[in-house]
Amino acid sequence: MFRTFESLKLSVLGAAACILLASCAQQPAAPGASAKPAAAPPPAGASAAAPAAATAAPAADAVDPEVLKALDRMSAYLRTLKTFQLDTYSLTDDALDNGQLAQLGRTARLKVRRPDGLQVDMNNDRGDRNVLYYNGKTASIYSPRTKYYATVQAPPTLKEVVGVLNDKYDIDVPAADMFSWDSGKMDTSSIKSATYLGVSAVDGNLTDQFAIRQDDVDWQIWIQRGNTPLPRKLVIVTTSDPARPQHTVVMRWKTVASFPASDFDFKAPAGSTRIAIQKSDGTVENPGK
Repeated sequence: MFRTFESLKLSVLGAAACILLASCAQQPAAPGASAKPAAAPPPAGASAAAPAAATAAPAADAVDPEVLKALDRMSAYLRTLKTFQLDTYSLTDDALDNGQLAQLGRTARLKVRRPDGLQVDMNNDRGDRNVLYYNGKTASIYSPRTKYYATVQAPPTLKEVVGVLNDKYDIDVPAADMFSWDSGKMDTSSIKSATYLGVSAVDGNLTDQFAIRQDDVDWQIWIQRGNTPLPRKLVIVTTSDPARPQHTVVMRWKTVASFPASDFDFKAPAGSTRIAIQKSDGTVENPGK
């Protein structure tokens, strides 16, 4: 009898990079503000029209085009990163049966080599650790605590593999949408409002803070100022849930990195056991299938 791989499903930071895509409408975001600080400077790289917009309260459901430009500029910059490391720390609310929110903290380290190398090392407050390996041919998930692992055949690119893992196996890869940004300019049709809030320091970095609203979600994003517009912080709120659970993630980037091929090639440690993996439709995929 094969064991299923339910205990190793990855649910850390699935929304962390959804911020640039219309598909993010399914993810939460931060509450929108009613006004901007009067003295707040415009987003880095914004046009001269931004300061005037920053001094008055935005109209209901107003979409500031400078905010969309800032998001698109961030997206374009991230597509230039070929090999990088991303460390994240997140806090995620979960509603208990009595309606009270309970918070769980998680960390993740992503090592990325485009187009076909990925390692994600995830830990949570409960002491659970899971590591995902992808080398362009196979994807493997390993639990060091239980010494169980599962391996599946995988498509040749990061963009494809994160889709397969999510759709076929219910596995959410942290910051998965980073690998979809190659499609170019984002679709902004689902954005109901977008507001520039001002300059804010995050983890020692000066950033521009934005608030965006979509159906069922509010979110805020902090984008580093200057020539490296990296997302530094993200707050997502599910407005369709009366409890309004919130997901917050802080990101630390290493944009120049070099990794050996062994970081992406999984080799089963001595004493480990290969097990079956449960698919999204409830069926079980046996090892080697």
